Amino acid sequence: MSDESRKQTDRSRAASRELAAAYPRFREGLLAFLRSKLSEPVVAEDLLHEVFLKALDALDRGARPSNLPAWLRTIAANALTDHYRRARPTEALPVDLADDGPGHNQAEQEMAACLIPFINGLPPKYRQVMYATTLEGKSGAQLSRELGLTPSAIKSRMARGRAMLREAILDCCHIEASANGEVLEYRRRFGKP
Repeated sequence: MSDESRKQTDRSRAASRELAAAYPRFREGLLAFLRSKLSEPVVAEDLLHEVFLKALDALDRGARPSNLPAWLRTIAANALTDHYRRARPTEALPVDLADDGPGHNQAEQEMAACLIPFINGLPPKYRQVMYATTLEGKSGAQLSRELGLTPSAIKSRMARGRAMLREAILDCCHIEASANGEVLEYRRRFGKP
């Protein structure tokens, strides 16, 4: 065994002894914390066991926490998060569920076709960004690289372009939308082209 391996083994043993000495001092506090977040005491006990195993593993890999109680509580909080993620119920979608995909709504499809003249009516720098993001589906980051502009400049142009587009559309049309923004119906305002 090399000197480095021997030193690592000695450090690992010292860390194990340190954690073993800390266990009685911090067990009840950590268990109370876990029980306050869980409805089943048995699960809290299991997670407490997991917390100390994770702590031991981290110490074996060289972790040296400056504040042991806070470090153990962080491990406990992460164990709780992992527990709830694992317990999240999932169920398969029904086989006969139709995939309407984007643009399945007739009113939305018609409104999308109407966007082109409105986009063409925007000033050139906004027209370019709105056409690329709205009609071509490019991301702001992708467009930023292509045009050599900062992401902030692209976001600003997108926001301003959307506002101008919205204003032009609402000036021309009355739109009824659902609570989630889906276009339900639209009609031209009287006297507008």
